[in-house]
Parts: sequence; C-alpha cells; structure tokens
Amino acid sequence: MSIFATCLYLYKQMQMTSDKNTTMKAERSKTIHFLWPAAMVLYVPCMALLLRPSLFEIRNMLIVIAWLVLWMLPFLFLKKKICYRLAVTLLFVGGLLNLIHWLLLKYPLNVSSLFVLLNTNGNEAAEFISLKASLRWLLLLPYLLLAVPSFLFVPDVPSRMPWLRIVRIALLLFVILFYSEAIWTGRLVRTALPDTERTLCSFSGEMKTYKQLKQRQIQTVETVSDTSSCLSVLIMGESCNRNHLSLYGYHRPTSPKLTKRNDILCFTDVITPYSITLNAILNSLTEKNMDYPVATDSCIHALDVYRSAGFTTYWLSNQSPIGVWDNAIFNFAKIADHPIFVNHAANSSFESTQLAVYDESLLPVLNHILKNDTAKRKWIVLHLMGSHSRYDKRYPALYAHFKGGKDKKQRTIDAYDNSILYNDALIDSIFSLLALYASSHPQTRVHAIYLSDHGENVYDEGENAGHDYADTIPYTNVEIPFVLWLSRQDTLQDTAFYHQVQSRLSWPFMSDDLFHLLLDLDHIYTPCFKPERSLFHPSYQKERTRTLMDGRIYKGQYQ
Repeated sequence: MSIFATCLYLYKQMQMTSDKNTTMKAERSKTIHFLWPAAMVLYVPCMALLLRPSLFEIRNMLIVIAWLVLWMLPFLFLKKKICYRLAVTLLFVGGLLNLIHWLLLKYPLNVSSLFVLLNTNGNEAAEFISLKASLRWLLLLPYLLLAVPSFLFVPDVPSRMPWLRIVRIALLLFVILFYSEAIWTGRLVRTALPDTERTLCSFSGEMKTYKQLKQRQIQTVETVSDTSSCLSVLIMGESCNRNHLSLYGYHRPTSPKLTKRNDILCFTDVITPYSITLNAILNSLTEKNMDYPVATDSCIHALDVYRSAGFTTYWLSNQSPIGVWDNAIFNFAKIADHPIFVNHAANSSFESTQLAVYDESLLPVLNHILKNDTAKRKWIVLHLMGSHSRYDKRYPALYAHFKGGKDKKQRTIDAYDNSILYNDALIDSIFSLLALYASSHPQTRVHAIYLSDHGENVYDEGENAGHDYADTIPYTNVEIPFVLWLSRQDTLQDTAFYHQVQSRLSWPFMSDDLFHLLLDLDHIYTPCFKPERSLFHPSYQKERTRTLMDGRIYKGQYQ
C-alpha cells in the first residue's frame, strides 16, 4: 500500500507541476499579445523612416514607446480589459491620422494640415487624395492588419511571475522620468508627445489666438500724415512663384501684359519668410515680423493706422470668409470700413479652392468704388485666389494656353502656368483701372503694390506640387513677385523718390516688413513705424538677415 500511496502522491505532484507549467505557458502565450499593439505603434515611425529618412530621429521612436507604455500602465496595474481597449483605441487613432498624413505628404501631421482637415468635407477629401494618389497607400494595409489582433487579443498580466512587479515598477519609473524631464525643461509638447498629440495641443493654442483676434476691435493710433488726396491699393496674390513669370525671366510667356507695361517697377529679390497664407498676410500687415514676434491680437495693424490717418479702408476678397483659416484673416479684415467678400459659392475654405470663382469678380467691385466713393483718402486691399491649388480652377478656358502635357506632372505645370497667365491679365486690368482713375483725378496720388502671400513649388524643387513642406522650405515657396505701379502724376511730382526706388530694384527685402513700407509710401508716420525696415526709405538697412519660418537663413535666389 505504501508503495501505491507513494506512486499516487508522485503522480499528483507531477500532475500539479504539469498543470502549473501548462498554466504558465498559457499565461506566457497570452502575454505575447502585448507585441501586437507594440508593433502597431512602432509601424508608423518605421514608415516615416522609409518614406523620409532625413526627417527621422531616434527620439521619435523613443517618444512613441514612452507613449505606448504610458497608456498601458493602467492595464498592467488594474488588469481591466476596458483599460486595454481604451489604450489601443487611442493609440490606433493617433497613429492612423499620422500615418495617413505621411502617406499623403511624406511628413508628419502638423497644425496647418489639421486646419485644412477641419474645413474639408468628404468630396473635397476625395479630390485631394486623388491629387496625391500613389502606391504608397498600400502601406496602410499592414497597419490595419496589425490593429485587428491588437483589438481582439487582450493580453494576460501574469500573476505567477514574481518578476512582473519589478517590470511594472521599472516601466512606471521610465515614464515618470521621461515626462518629468520634458516638463521640467518646458518641452513637453515639443519633445515628448507623438506627432498627432503634439499637433492637437498646438491647435488648441492657435484656437485661443483666433478667439482673441475675433474679439479685437479697431485701435486708434497716433499718426502724423499729409492730408493730400491719395488712393493706395494693395493687391495680395496667392501662391505665386515669381520663377514662373516671364516678367522674371521664365521661359514661357506667362506675363505678357505686365512685361509690356512701362509704368511699373519690378523688384527682383523680395521673399516672404512664410509658406502659409495665414502667417504671411497677418505678419505682413502688422508691426510684428520675424524679429519682433508679438501676439497678432495685441499688435498694431495696418488697418488701425490707415483708419487713424483718415483713410477710408476697403478689404475686397475672392477667398471664402468661412472656415477656421479664413476666420483668422476675416477677423483681421472685418475692422476695415468696408470688408467685401465676393466668393459666395464656397461653404468652406478648402471648398473655395475647388470652385471656379475667378478673381475677375473683384473688378466690378473695384470699379464701383473708384466711380462712387468720393472719400479724399482711400486704402484698398484686394485679396486674390491667385494660383491656389487646384490650379485648373483658377482660370477660364480662354486662358488654357499651355496644354498637351503627356503626364500628370506636365499637366500640373501647364495648369499652374495658365493660372499665372490669367493672373497677369487680372493685375494688368487693375493697373489700367487705376490709370483711368488717376487721369481723371490729377491732384490725387495714385499707386498700387502687387505681391503674393507666398510662392509655390511646382516640381521646381523635388517631386512635389504645392506650398507644403517637411523639414526645410523650398526657395520656390518663398520667392514672390513684387511690383510697384505708380501713376504718371506720381512719377512726375516726385522724381527723386522715383529714381531712388528705381535704383533699388535688386535690393533684398522681406514681406514681413511690408507694414513699414506701406506707411512710408503713403507718408504716414506713427511711433511703431521703423524707417530702416522700409525698402523705399533712405534709412533702409538692406543687410538684414532674412530668416525663414523653418529657422534657415535665406542665402539667395533659386536657380
């Protein structure tokens, strides 16, 4: 019996050991399920490395690992499935948005893209995606395939492994140290959050600025100016790369009308530091600039100064006033005496770029003002749709001069050049209207400036069409046309000024100082006016370092 009992005891011990081993194996098997969300999260930075190695940093990989651990900690300690499901859901959505952005534009999600996304409906999104269509979209499939087991298989947190407590404590310490360092140095958003989350935080800050700008009212500014009659016009173009104008030496005849004019001065070394409409316009028309980055809602605007100096102010725009991006500019424009938006066909900023609402719709409005407004001093801003993508929507069929491209790239270049050709005719028409006005108002100073908010890279630098960029701004995004039109009366009345300006056609200038140039041109002096920042002033300092919004210093013209 004793032998039998001993054998039975040994059998039970072996069975228990076997059961224990089986249980531990099962736990280890389920623990491996942690690899699915890890693989899903790490897939995005791996694709970033594949698509744009120059933008990849090891810290980006460390950030997503820390973010993964942070969201998994509640599950590791509480062992609740809801904690795991929530973590996987948030990680999946954040990674998906960033991955889609990488596949579309080959750089990480940012605030600019988020603004466009929020102003886009389904049809617009489909058109934009078709513009960026590529086999790269197949790289989305592995991410979706990794997401399926990440959701379906909930890992086990082993209870029989004594080292688990050490692992949990180590992971907790890692997260605490990683984020504490970022918080201590004040770089949490910039250096410790993944791209999607960082973008959302930055967007929140930008929205605060927009709300402040929305509440801003006209400010009275101390000014000293002459009281003579004056009509000053500012034509703010859109997405015009001067390297595509024959006026600037382009091989195609894209600006025949302006080239023939003998009453304009064409400046050859003017750039903008920005590749975004919002920054370009708001910073050009306020006292702020790259060297003086004050808040837009609290600084002095050109409209404040012109209204304080006794000018009747107009803002005529062919861009939609609806949408997040446009609201910021609309909030700026609405403090004009007469803000007029002629583009009523669009329901959002992105939609307005897809509709064929041509800039010529501004001409009847301008003509009506010139004929009917008897104000002695007027400042008129015309904000064009210009050459904003889609390029083929920017001109009527009459201006489809360049065509026959055999591939998508050439067809895109043709469409862009056609938009430049149409823009040439429009600017010429505006100058002609002003010439007629000047001839019938010989005692009035009449002049106009045309420039673009930013340029456009149309396969000039790399295989890209648009003004988006990744780590560095292409020079074609910042090299803009700058043309001064002076009435014959202006030229004859102040020949010294004309010859001085004529001698500076090749001098360097940056459009974030346009505010000072405008006040100088219109003889308005105020405490915030800096004569050394006006290209037209004898005290202008042309040695200024021209720093772009990406931090680089502009070295010279694109060749």
